[in-house]
Amino acid sequence: MKNIINKLFLVASVIIVGLSFTSCDEKIEIWDSATLEYSGTYVYELKNEDATATYVGYSDQNKIEIFNTSANVENEVIIYDHGKMFPLKSKFIFSGNATSFASKSLLFDDLTNNEEAVVLPEDAPTAITDTLSEDRDYLRAAVVEGSIIKDGMTTIGGNVADSLYFKIVLYSGTANFKSVAVPVEYRANPDKEEFEWELVSVVRDAAKDKTYVISGHRYTGFSEDSH
Repeated sequence: MKNIINKLFLVASVIIVGLSFTSCDEKIEIWDSATLEYSGTYVYELKNEDATATYVGYSDQNKIEIFNTSANVENEVIIYDHGKMFPLKSKFIFSGNATSFASKSLLFDDLTNNEEAVVLPEDAPTAITDTLSEDRDYLRAAVVEGSIIKDGMTTIGGNVADSLYFKIVLYSGTANFKSVAVPVEYRANPDKEEFEWELVSVVRDAAKDKTYVISGHRYTGFSEDSH
């Protein structure tokens, strides 16, 4: 009986060690990022352009994520607010580094679309000739200036965390869509024509440009830092 127990203990130990190595390997893969100095989850305040007025204070419900794109190259990140603020999910291409960065271009035509702003209209078109234009907020965005400082801030709970600051300009305007035929294999009824919207273009309305300051710190997860 003693030998059996010893053998079971040995097997269990091997399994635990194996799982530990697997867990470590998974963590390494997750953080194998070319934008590691930017990447993370942040809590923040939303302020006006010169940071003299606060529109939205700290809240654990409002977080911004910064992470690498699928290309995983330096200075190319996704900023995502999970629909809590603008909403915003856009790719940004920066010059500089995490301690001092800005979008390589502030020109509307050089920027990528905000995925949250160009979702297709809910009501499907009824003919191949249909077109649709809709006013949409925050079609594209650029970072005027920004900085992430390691251990640059003391949290409300007294912990040290990386600080976050960036000034962002958001461009609004019109999104234009056209009708396209749904392929036969994707139709509800193969014998009946179906149509869906396709994004054609986005057009800026300069009168709707908005600039904000986002400042905060890396989310710690500690209860004493909760807002």
